[in-house]
Amino acid sequence: MPKAAYDKIGKYLVKRVIRSTGSADLYEGFDPDLEQKVALKIFLIKERLLKKLPYSRESWQRRFIREAKLLSQIDHPHVISLRELSTWEEKPFYVMPYVETNLLYEMGVDGDLEHYAPELQDAPLARQLTVLRSVEILYQTASALAAFHGRGLVHRDIKPANILLTKKKKGLVKLCDPGMVKFPNSEESLGGYWIGTEDYIAPEQKRSAMDVKATADIYALGVMGYRMLVGHLPAGVFSGPKEDVAAVPEALNDLIMRSMSRKVKRRPINALAFLTELAPIRADLRRRGG
Repeated sequence: MPKAAYDKIGKYLVKRVIRSTGSADLYEGFDPDLEQKVALKIFLIKERLLKKLPYSRESWQRRFIREAKLLSQIDHPHVISLRELSTWEEKPFYVMPYVETNLLYEMGVDGDLEHYAPELQDAPLARQLTVLRSVEILYQTASALAAFHGRGLVHRDIKPANILLTKKKKGLVKLCDPGMVKFPNSEESLGGYWIGTEDYIAPEQKRSAMDVKATADIYALGVMGYRMLVGHLPAGVFSGPKEDVAAVPEALNDLIMRSMSRKVKRRPINALAFLTELAPIRADLRRRGG
C-alpha cells in the first residue's frame, strides 16, 4: 500500500490511501467537526502521466477542478456527491462522503493481481454475480449515467473500480471519477489518443477520445454486464451470457450483446435508452425473485 503524502489536508485527518492514479490521490479521511469519515481527493500529478499524454500540468489541474464542479452540479442518488472544493499547499482537493467499497470487491479482479494497483491487492479473484444483482448494478449505473448523458457529457471511464458500493453484496451504486468526462465541444480531447480502461473501452474510443458519444459508455456498460453475469471478460469470438448462464433472460442477453457491438448504431443511443430496455427485465426478475 502506498504511503499517504499527507497526514492532514486542511482540517481533515488523513487515515490511508484508497487509490492513487496518475493525476490524483484518494484518501480515507476524518472530519473532526462532523466526527465522520470522508473521502479526500487531492490533485497530485505524476510524471508518468505527463510523459504518456500530451497534456500540460495546468490542463490536468483544470480537469480536476472541472471534475469537482461537475459533481457539485449533479444531484443524483447514484452519483457520488461533493461536500467541499478547496486548496491545500497550492493543490486543489475536494471532499466526498466516504463509501465503503467498489464493484471489484464484489465481482473480483481479472488476471494476475500484479497488474492491479497496490490498494487492490486484497480484492478477491474473478467471480460471477447473480442475474438479479448484475441487473440491479447495471440499472443503477445506467441511471447515474443518464444524468451525464442528459447534459451532453460522456463519462469515458465506466469500469468496476469507478462503481462505488455503499456495502458489499447489497450496497447501492455511487458512480464516481468523472475526471475523463468529455464535454460538448471540448477542445481538450485530442485526435489520435485514447483514454479509459482497456478492458472496458469501446473500439471507437480506442481509436480517438475526441469524437466519442454516449454510445461509448453503453459499450462499457455491456462489457460490465457480461463480466458480472459470466465471471470473465468477453474475449475473441464469444456467445452471449445466456450460453453460460441459462437463467439470463433472452431480452437481457440481447441488450448486452447489442451494447457491446462494434457497430455503434446497434447499441442503445444513450443511458436512458438502455434503461428503457432494462427496466422491464429488472421488474420481471424482481417479481420472480431473481
